[in-house]
Amino acid sequence: MAYSIRQTRREDWQRLRELRLAALQDPVAPVAFFEPYEEAVQLTRGEWERRASGRESVTFIGESETGAWGGMVGAFIRSGRVYVVGVYMLPDHRGTGLARELMRAAIDWADGYEVRLRVHENNPRAAKFYASLGFEPTGDTDSDPRDPSLQAYELSLKTGQGVQER
Repeated sequence: MAYSIRQTRREDWQRLRELRLAALQDPVAPVAFFEPYEEAVQLTRGEWERRASGRESVTFIGESETGAWGGMVGAFIRSGRVYVVGVYMLPDHRGTGLARELMRAAIDWADGYEVRLRVHENNPRAAKFYASLGFEPTGDTDSDPRDPSLQAYELSLKTGQGVQER
């Protein structure tokens, strides 16, 4: 399946909301996202428009030839690094290469500088995928807010010296 990869725009807010809420209800969500569905569903239209607008962060979506969205990857800049968040593919679009295309868009957006992300210890499929892209563990971890006995591991793709705030 061929996809067009692009950044969301403010007017995409409803579709972005639908995709994010689907992600948070997916059976893999408990180990893939720290944002609870119950919080996301309460966000205002203005918050969704802000998320879609690309002012503070960017979200790349993969759009099929029919206009259907198959997945997304978010990225933002903090402390001279690009952080990738919200990686999600709808079930029918998994295994199509879309995740790799979306990650490439986020890495390209980072403009050659270090990219970091976190992967839950109970998500070995994602960890293997990120390793295939060249990500390596930094040694930093965070506790899962829903279960502090579980960890999310930080991974890094070192491709430069840092980014300027945009």
